Amino acid sequence: MEKADNTDIRRLVIFAVALANLLLLGVLSWFVYLKEQPLFWRNEGGWPVWLRELVLIFFYPLAGVEFFLLLALTWTGCKCAGTSRRYLMTGVAGLILSWGLFLMVMIILVTNNLINFWENRPLHWHGQ
Repeated sequence: MEKADNTDIRRLVIFAVALANLLLLGVLSWFVYLKEQPLFWRNEGGWPVWLRELVLIFFYPLAGVEFFLLLALTWTGCKCAGTSRRYLMTGVAGLILSWGLFLMVMIILVTNNLINFWENRPLHWHGQ
């Protein structure tokens, strides 16, 4: 009986961390979209100043937290590979989706800097 309780608690914790991971990925996706828009950094886009400061201060720390959270979830998924097939397949699908979204965020971030580099503009330039 005790083992079943521990398993249920463990699954609940993993589910909560996976849900936090998806929420953080949503925030990062929105932040990277805003971060790479020139109108966002000027007063022409109608965005509040506090949101610009929020993106400026928290984007990179949140990206780092997301990376380590994905590493932890991947490690947990590999460690729990001997569990039921249903949970394993759901976990693998969730990890593929999460890593894919995280890589898309990073590609968007890097693409702007590569374009700036090739056009002899400063890195992180957004047309100000």
